[in-house]
Amino acid sequence: MNGTSSLFKAYDKHFKIGAAVSCVTAGIFKDILGQHFNSITPENELKYSSTEPEEGQFTFDEADKIFDVARSLGIKVRAHAPVWHTQTPDWMYVDGKKPAAPELIYERIEAHTKVLCERYNNDVYAWDVVNEAACDDPNDLSDTYRDSEYFKLCGEKFIEKAFKAMDKYSPNNQLFYNDYSECIPAKRERIVRLIRTLQERGCRIDGFGMQQHHFAAPDYDEIKRSIETYASLGLRLHITELDVSLMATLNEGERRLKPGDPGFAEYIKEALRPTPERLAMIEDIYLKLFEIYRSYSDVIDCVTTWGVADDFTWLDDFGVDKDMPKVKQHPLLFDTEHKAKGCVDTLIERA
Repeated sequence: MNGTSSLFKAYDKHFKIGAAVSCVTAGIFKDILGQHFNSITPENELKYSSTEPEEGQFTFDEADKIFDVARSLGIKVRAHAPVWHTQTPDWMYVDGKKPAAPELIYERIEAHTKVLCERYNNDVYAWDVVNEAACDDPNDLSDTYRDSEYFKLCGEKFIEKAFKAMDKYSPNNQLFYNDYSECIPAKRERIVRLIRTLQERGCRIDGFGMQQHHFAAPDYDEIKRSIETYASLGLRLHITELDVSLMATLNEGERRLKPGDPGFAEYIKEALRPTPERLAMIEDIYLKLFEIYRSYSDVIDCVTTWGVADDFTWLDDFGVDKDMPKVKQHPLLFDTEHKAKGCVDTLIERA
């Protein structure tokens, strides 16, 4: 690769190129970020457990490290997912020894939102306001919403309250709903219902974040159909958490294989010895995905990979039993030595 080649510069006419980083990897990958990316997403550092572990006690040391790197590179931040059913401390859901009333939860969400926005608004261009609130049960096609603690205590109104609070304190930045398995038809229908409900209730929702974690061979037609469906709601689209795991080359189904699933033992056996052919398949999937993203650049404004290079990826530990061998997934555009994979040159050439 030419040392002056740049993904984000090549794709400037199409969309932003983003990467998710932690407070540790933001510094480690600073040079790669500066050369190839023009959007940064904090992986976990803006979630409640990181920023307000106890009610009213805010901690920003970890998030500030990411924002400091972003500022030094002149990159704006895609702020990720304060309201999420995971990584939210228990204090959100209780009032003394009893469950918190919905109005108390709404007050807490608004107070938290106000503090986050006052600190970071000038460095942010978009917020994932609410993350993964749509039901994910393949056997229950009637429910729209995930049965989270938020939902048990408030019903779906917590989503509306989160968006209205963010609109109040971040009026100049884009507001997104973010979710996964977004191209599976049943889940897509739920997400569409969720978004339409927000729109009907007068919430400003500017866009939808298509996570695009690929644990199985992508269905490219469903990806296209999903982009068109979400765009038809009047939304801007971001690809928010893109990675292509080794599983995508070994799993022909729709969903991630888990311990105990038919075929999982065979998957592990194959994944422990990744062949050059399998690794090349990951790169080929990236080329096909970006071809689709480019063809819809009239509605897609940003494509973000969930990580920068293969040596630091959440997939190393995700869904793996403690007694199982660790499987390296090789899911990103840069390898464990921080070198661009061959597909990066091709992506730049095809831009």
